[in-house]
Formats: sequence, C-alpha cells, structure tokens
Amino acid sequence: MGPRTSRNPLAFNTLPVTLIIVVTYVALFTALLYTHHVLPSAPDTDAPKRGLNLTEAWIDLDRITYGYHPYNSRRNDGIREYLLHRIDAILEQNVPKRKSRPAYASKPYTPHFSNYTEANPVTVFSDMQSNITSALGWDLFATVDTAVYFESTNIIVYIRGSNDDPKDWWLENTNNIQQDHAAEKRGVLVNAHYDSVSTGFGATDDGVGVVSILQLIRYFTTPGNRPKRGIVALLNNGEEDGLNGAKAFTQHPIARFPDTFLNLEGAGAGGRALLFRSTDLEVTRFYKDSPYPFGTVVSADGFKRGFVRIGTDYSVFTTKLGLRGLDVAFFEPRARYHTSEDAARRTSRDSLWHMLSAAVTTLERMTSDISTDFGAGAGSPAVWFDLFGRILALIGLHSMFIISISLLVVAPIILLGLVAILRATGKYYLFATTATSDFLDPNAPDEEINLDFGGWRGVFRYPIAFVFASAAVIALALLLTRFNPAIVYSSQYSVWW
Repeated sequence: MGPRTSRNPLAFNTLPVTLIIVVTYVALFTALLYTHHVLPSAPDTDAPKRGLNLTEAWIDLDRITYGYHPYNSRRNDGIREYLLHRIDAILEQNVPKRKSRPAYASKPYTPHFSNYTEANPVTVFSDMQSNITSALGWDLFATVDTAVYFESTNIIVYIRGSNDDPKDWWLENTNNIQQDHAAEKRGVLVNAHYDSVSTGFGATDDGVGVVSILQLIRYFTTPGNRPKRGIVALLNNGEEDGLNGAKAFTQHPIARFPDTFLNLEGAGAGGRALLFRSTDLEVTRFYKDSPYPFGTVVSADGFKRGFVRIGTDYSVFTTKLGLRGLDVAFFEPRARYHTSEDAARRTSRDSLWHMLSAAVTTLERMTSDISTDFGAGAGSPAVWFDLFGRILALIGLHSMFIISISLLVVAPIILLGLVAILRATGKYYLFATTATSDFLDPNAPDEEINLDFGGWRGVFRYPIAFVFASAAVIALALLLTRFNPAIVYSSQYSVWW
C-alpha cells in the first residue's frame, strides 16, 4: 500500500509548506520595501494644521539651499540674515505687539528683540557673544590633537510657556553659566543647524530641519497654541566642522533652561525621517504618537558600538548639558549624503511633511508634560521599532528581558507538552522507523509497518547545511569588503541578494 496523498492546500506536505513560506516571505519583504521607499503623502492643503504652512516651508527650503554654504562662508552669512528676517516676519504676524532691543546692549546676552505681552511672549537672541575653545570634535575627531576657538553665530528663539517664570532670568548670574538651576530646567530644546558641508546644498542636512523649526516657531506662537512648557528653538551654525554651534550654545545662559530636547538632522538625502537615537523610554513615548513613526533601536545600538561613524548635536546635548531627548534624522539614500545630490530637487514635500509632522506632535507632547521627571537622573533604557511605519512598539529594556527569559522557559515546556500529547495519541514520528497500519489506512488491520520516515537524515543534514550556508555568507561578505565595501551605500539590495 503506497502512501496517501492529500489535496489539502494547507497539508503538511512539501509543496504546500514551500508555497506558504515563500508567499509569507514575499509579502513581508514587499511590505518592508514599501515602507522604506514609499513616503506617506503630504496633505494637499497649504495649512495641514492651524499655524503651519507647508508651501511656505518649501519656499524657505528652496531659498536656503540655493548654493553650498559652509559655516564660515559669506553665503552662509546671508542665510543667517534670511532666517532672522523670516523669524521677524513670523512674529510680526503672530505677535504684533513686540518690543525691539538692539543686538548689543549694556548687559551680556541682551535679546535681539523680544515681546512682553502676556498672550505670546517671545524672545529672540542673535547670539554673537558665546564662544568656546575645545579639542577638535567631542565625537568626530577624538584622535586629532587640535584645539579650536569658535565664536557663535547661533539664532535662539525662546517661546515662553504659560507655566514658565515670567522674569528675564537669563540676565542674572551670567558669570556662572554652567551653574545648575533645577527650578529653571523646565523647557524643551529643539535644534537644527543651518550650515552645510562645502560639497553639498544641505537640503536634508539640515535644510528640512531648519525650515521645520521655522514652522514650529510659527505654530507655537499662533494664538491658542502657546505651550505649557517653554520652547528654546536653536538654529546653530558650525555643526559640520565639529559640532561647534551646539558647543557654543552650552555657553549661553538659556542653555540651562531645557531638560529635554528634539534634534532634527540629516545623514542621507530624503526618504523618511528616522528616529536615530533616544536617551530613554520616557522621552521616546513623546515620539510614539507621531503620525508616521519610523525607526529601530538597532540604529542607536550602531552608534553605541561605533558602527555608525558620524556625529550629531545630540552628543553635545547629552554629554555636556545632561539633557534627555531624541535624534530624528534622514538616512536614505545614503549615497547622496554630503554631496551635491543633497538638494531640494532630490527631496520632496512628502519628506518635509514626514519630519515636520513628527516634530510638531513630539513637541506638543513634550511641552504638555508638566511633570518633574526629567529634571534629574537618567531614564529607563528601552527597545523600540516601528511596525510598517504606522505604529511604534516601545518596550522597556527590563520588560524585554523578562519577556525573553519567559519565552526561553515557556517554549521548551510547550514543546515537551506537544511531544507528550503526540506520544499519547501515537502520532509521534520523530526519528521513528515504524508506524501502525492506521497511519496509512484507518480501515487496515492494526499492525506495525516498517516505513522510512527519514527522521535521522535531518539530524545529519542540518549541521552540514548550516556550515555550508554560513561559509557562503561569510565568503560573500569578505568579497564585498575586499573589492567594493562602499556598494552598500549605492546598491544595498545587491548586498541583500
């Protein structure tokens, strides 16, 4: 009597199992590729949210990325003046009663201009006074024995929160800027740098971040949108040559005010804005409600392990100011990073909206949290990853450890239970060489039949297949490393294959 065949498409036979596995993997990778390469569409309207203007942001992006503008170039000086002009225009519209002050006054750190009305108090610093002397690059060039003196040309906009101290406290104790004032550390810092490298236009590194901050200033100064906690919007200059703009910011009195931050960056040339890094679980919760969350803790681990050899202002804010916060940045396509391809024509309104919508939602959550949890101490380590760009799964590292241990314990128990059930029902055929006749025909006389199940072949095939498969992957990796290690930046799918 020959073995029975089944026409059940879900039967545990070679063809159905193979088809199901192939379809499952194709569906999974198709969904992943779609998430990585197809952006959520930007709203058709200019004003997707009251206080925002997407068309205005796109025009600003085109204006500030019309040429290369490294931090010490005359073109970059023009961009700085343009940004001050745009901030002035936004505040003229949203905060019409504004008291102006000269850029240089008798007291240090006197604001460029400010408003003292209770409806929307805003202070703008055109910081030409802060300066730093440091070893070149706290992150990027730690092996270079060079000292750098850098003078600030940062622009700082302080949007006073409804719960903030109404005094101009930054005019006090300016001789001890690094002094910790716990009662004052209640604000949120949002940062982007307006300089580019000398080889690129800087559309996503960091033009989109800059125009997003302009829109954040517009949004949170719009009547009815005033935050509970104050916002310090920093447009810093000199990031590309050693994070110098952020370092200079640490010397400004208002640097002691924030306790959390959101850094907007670019390390690619478009695509989705990725949650690069996060200091802790509690801060990441603010990002979780973004319309299109995107990112994985693997990127943060890459920074910690030194696999990702780039630096952002995130490092300055965490190490020198002790802040807790998020690093959100563009990362694809990596091959256009720091090149002339990082231009407005290579990005899109969809990319702009992806970063801007995440920034608005995150800052809304940050500024609405009036707890005192972020003033001192470190947060809880976390594991996070997005589910097809729609949901952010966020789990505390301690909870993840408990879940992992539980699965390691429970899984063998379940398998042992299944083995016991199969043995009790006479259906356990692993490593078996005989079976009862009802295995082939339930109506046949009850007797044992010698059958070749091939169970032991799997025991010997597995290590052989594992060794050959692993050797092939290692050999291909060595070939890529030897002949063209940079191919992953321009053709990552050739590496995948």
